[in-house]
Amino acid sequence: MIRLTSALVMCCTLALRTHAQEMSPIPVSEALGSRSFGQVLPIQFSPDGKWLAYTVQRTQGARPPRNGSWPETGVLSFVRGLDIWIVNTETLRTQELTNNEGDNWLPTWSPDGRYLAFYSTRDGSGQPKLWIWDAMKNELRKASDMIVRSFGLEWEPRSRQVLFTTLPQGLSVDEYVRKVSSVERNTRTFGGESAGSTVTVYQSHASPQGLEEGAESNPWNLDEKLADLASVDVVSGRATVLVHSCRIATFRLSPDGASVAYTISKRFEKAGSQQILYDLAAFSIATNRERVMATDIRQGYDGSSFSWSPDSSLISYREIGPGESVTSDCYVVSLKGGTVRNVTRLPVTQHRSPYESGPPLWDGTGNHLYFVHDGALWRASVNQDRAAEFARIPGRQIMWWLIAKSGNLLSATGGNKETIVVAHDEAGKQDGFYKIDPSSGGITKLLENGECYTCTSLRQPAVATLNGERLAYFAEDSRHESNLWISDAAFEHAHRMTHLNPQFDRYKMGSAKLIDWLSDDGEQLQGALLLPAGYREGQRYPLIVYVYGGGRLSRNVHRFGLVDAGPLNMQLLATRGYAVLCPDAPQNLGTPLLDLAKTVLPGVNKVIEMGIADSSRLGVMGHSYGGYSVLSLIVQSKRFGAAIEADGYGDLVGNYGAMGKGGVAFDTSIEEKGQGLMGGPPWQFRERYIENSPVYYLDRVETPLLIVHGAADTNVAPFLADEVFVGLRRLGKEVEYARYEGEEHSLLSWSYANQTDFCDRMIAWFDKYIKRDVN
Repeated sequence: MIRLTSALVMCCTLALRTHAQEMSPIPVSEALGSRSFGQVLPIQFSPDGKWLAYTVQRTQGARPPRNGSWPETGVLSFVRGLDIWIVNTETLRTQELTNNEGDNWLPTWSPDGRYLAFYSTRDGSGQPKLWIWDAMKNELRKASDMIVRSFGLEWEPRSRQVLFTTLPQGLSVDEYVRKVSSVERNTRTFGGESAGSTVTVYQSHASPQGLEEGAESNPWNLDEKLADLASVDVVSGRATVLVHSCRIATFRLSPDGASVAYTISKRFEKAGSQQILYDLAAFSIATNRERVMATDIRQGYDGSSFSWSPDSSLISYREIGPGESVTSDCYVVSLKGGTVRNVTRLPVTQHRSPYESGPPLWDGTGNHLYFVHDGALWRASVNQDRAAEFARIPGRQIMWWLIAKSGNLLSATGGNKETIVVAHDEAGKQDGFYKIDPSSGGITKLLENGECYTCTSLRQPAVATLNGERLAYFAEDSRHESNLWISDAAFEHAHRMTHLNPQFDRYKMGSAKLIDWLSDDGEQLQGALLLPAGYREGQRYPLIVYVYGGGRLSRNVHRFGLVDAGPLNMQLLATRGYAVLCPDAPQNLGTPLLDLAKTVLPGVNKVIEMGIADSSRLGVMGHSYGGYSVLSLIVQSKRFGAAIEADGYGDLVGNYGAMGKGGVAFDTSIEEKGQGLMGGPPWQFRERYIENSPVYYLDRVETPLLIVHGAADTNVAPFLADEVFVGLRRLGKEVEYARYEGEEHSLLSWSYANQTDFCDRMIAWFDKYIKRDVN
């Protein structure tokens, strides 16, 4: 049975509440009982604009059990427990399509609007399949029994065929798991020759090219993208495999439906790096022929920075990736052949905006490309080799532009004369919608209201109808959880379409504000300060610092709960009388440990100077690299009365050498070229690794520490938590270690029981050591 509910309609601002709110702590059960939207997943209007499809994450207690890793189940952690919902954009009535059965994700409308395709495990087989909702019949059905390994979903123009990625033909699930879980190239594993032996032997041979040129230490197995690209007729169920057993990262069907382009995860650029090099290929459905269009190109993690021209004759891609110098140039290549052409020739820079990773977008004529660079919207002609800045919003960084559908045309409103972009105000840490007139470059502010419109869906914060007359977007602030809103293109009539968590309406939440300070080196920094619920000026409160080295957490000031959903929703602490500081904590090559003290501690001083924090009641916590950050602070300062580090580490050499069961070493690249900031291997920078490892300073710790770690964590090896505990225990320090069996790295993926236990421990730990009655 399909469930119907009524959406609460609210206008203009998330801050409206129509009933009294309680001054009481949010119960852990209600924080964990919250629902959220599917992360990094698209929302999509039906072609006629009548319906909007989206995904909702069930509450922790209602999610299906985790039955294995992604290679075994085909279900990534962030899609577990998702349901497909649609909302009528005229009546605002919502309809849940999947009814809490299985895992359901990636809803995609057919071009004629009759079908909604999606992936689901609802048939009970334990493997995802392609499903269809027939809007005309209001009927769900399985479209194919092929086992999905999901890297996308595309409809062909006639609404008859669906393209998707599947388990490679000829491989069983067990064989696929063994292949994806094995190590690559210069390392191999094998068992023992003696009957009954449980040995696994890892073997690596000397590189003939020498250490730098030929050595490998891959952070993950690129075979995780191994799949067939298949096409299924949704009426007859007939399936055809187009591309066999290929590492398909992202695929996109041409507008005319005749060809499909895809990126192939080829290899890592160098040892100690997470930068993947890709090949870009195109497959002709009519001739059944493949052609490699470009080789060894840089793309992001998912290889998605490419797009088709409107007439399907050209493909444009953008080179994206870290490096000593980057350009982020756009290239064009013809489907008929020929050389790859650089059409932008951007200057080499040392830094790249985080908003530059999207694919180039085309105008309707196919003569021009648009892309974000240096916080502005740029335009390039496909017939020239130069790009020019097209529109810049003073004091703002353009982040995204609205896309009318899962295509590659620049979305427009007002008779194809204007486009809407999402821009970020770094000074005020708020997002806004702005209108740009392509003919003149004129800019009009549409909506900017101290909210975050990009916190929920990192991939697609907003979407427009095909005619550009209406758009849907997410909005939230520090006190109000994210919900979907619908508006006309001028933002004169905005209505809230969803009300995911009415339980939060009962509680008075803490409000957030930006604060400023100078680091010890004189750098201007900011922080997001969450005030306790019912804050009274002049009264001092216990302060919890949530830290993550290298992060600019001040940008979270308009995010609900500042950090994350569920167990890391800082309103759990704010409604219990705590203030919470999320500080900027920039770090430099070779000095991450010292930099944390130089940046974070002056921020703590600022909150004390403001008369908000009690200097005798300070706590600190962090997760993952934030756990490393916590340890780095408490070995340098005795100011904190309690600390919690979750899934972190204190030994950079140990983290560098941690190896997974399949032989991959994820954190080698983290330390050499990533956030670890060591700049190379331990044998090259021995002193640097030691100087920045908190385990060598554990004798300085005076702060009671709670260590939390998932025993099945594959990002940060659990032995690194053991190491910190053993050292502090040997020193006779106050330490407690909560090790959760079967749990992975992200707290959001943990079971409801273990999330509850973590929250209870977190609150009890801080209450015990730093919270005292306030007169």
